[in-house]
Amino acid sequence: MSAKPKRPFSGIRMNPIKTHRLYITKFDESMAETLHLNSLDEDNRRFVPDEVFETVEKAKDILAWLISSYSQKDAPLVYPIILHDGLNIGYVQAVPISDGWEVGYHVAKPFTGNGYASEAVSAFLPNIMRKIGISEIFGICRADNIASCKVLEKCGFELVFEGIAPDHGEDHFIRRYKYYYANNDEPK
Repeated sequence: MSAKPKRPFSGIRMNPIKTHRLYITKFDESMAETLHLNSLDEDNRRFVPDEVFETVEKAKDILAWLISSYSQKDAPLVYPIILHDGLNIGYVQAVPISDGWEVGYHVAKPFTGNGYASEAVSAFLPNIMRKIGISEIFGICRADNIASCKVLEKCGFELVFEGIAPDHGEDHFIRRYKYYYANNDEPK
């Protein structure tokens, strides 16, 4: 029996994900203003300063790059989190790191405390992990980002490291979590 030939990489094709309150799909050019506005809150500035887009023009540039990443291998895969009424409230992402992949997420401040991040991450993980063909993914956050730690723990991540490590160019006390996905079927 011969081995199944590998298809050339043609990008990550992920069907939109629907939960009872959220819709996760690909970014499009029309989302630049909400990407900009959602990035400006205090928590984003404190915990992920490289994901603050001070102007709509900067958000447009980043958005074009994010959209182009859908067709690249081993590039950040970032998807907007949209309420069923059409309001864009943040994003969820899988990002390649030196020793695997990391999940990330941000929900704009006016929408925090409603479980949207946990709902989005829980729905996103099995889908994106199947698509990129991985069985484990990291969640890394500063230990003082209590909300993010709670999201990871609620979504089934296990704490694998706690200590001082570089984070966004500075040493911080961080927590590194790992999530294991048992159903790692080959991406379709």
